Amino acid sequence: MGFVGILLIAAGVVSLISGILTAFSPQGLGVGISSIIQGIFTLIVGLWTRNASLAFKQIVTTAGSDIENLMIALGELRKLYTLQYWLVMIVLIFLVLALVLGLIAGLTGGFR
Repeated sequence: MGFVGILLIAAGVVSLISGILTAFSPQGLGVGISSIIQGIFTLIVGLWTRNASLAFKQIVTTAGSDIENLMIALGELRKLYTLQYWLVMIVLIFLVLALVLGLIAGLTGGFR
């Protein structure tokens, strides 16, 4: 879990740097902003995954605060899965909207 967290943090940083560099290139601002947003989300997921792994590790390596460390770890996982839940919901809403607009455009002969 800690390794995955570190990998996600590194991927988020690379995506952020790539997005910033792309935003100032001829490819355009849109692609850069997309990479920056992706990098931010990847970085956040990586940080929360790493924090959860550290809290789970504390359960094994410390004595007397196991329940507290477990609750911290579960809280980090809850933040992570809540973020993923809402991202999936937003994507599903946009997919349904695109499907409905595509069907309307197909039935009416396209957008004019």
